[in-house]
Amino acid sequence: MISVREVRKLALSFPDAVEAPHFDRASFRVRGKIFATIAPDGSTGMLKLDLDQHEALLKSDPGSFFSFGGWSRNGATGVRFATVRKPLFRELLEQAWRNVAPKKRKRVTSPALRPGSRDPLPRRRSRARRSSTPRRRRRR
Repeated sequence: MISVREVRKLALSFPDAVEAPHFDRASFRVRGKIFATIAPDGSTGMLKLDLDQHEALLKSDPGSFFSFGGWSRNGATGVRFATVRKPLFRELLEQAWRNVAPKKRKRVTSPALRPGSRDPLPRRRSRARRSSTPRRRRRR
């Protein structure tokens, strides 16, 4: 069993993760892409997994995982928080984050993503553009 508070804390512990509303649900995103949601009643949620994981979870533990309607063809997997095991949920949430995170962020190792750890890839400061005109090539 995992609580909504724990889900929220885990989801927001990933680099670049933010919480935003998605219709009546709370969604967790990386650069605008949803990797997890929480239903308004707090009993279920959704993880964005790949199709192989989705099918395997539905077969192995139908009490904890369910099909998410038409969105399941894109990997959306329903999760019942009352029956899912915490260690499994943590792994799946990390995988869902990796499925939508930019390539640079995917290189981050698993232990570094645990809550309370420092982000190993600090954000770069954006550089101001010098001018809007293209550079000229040197002639040889």
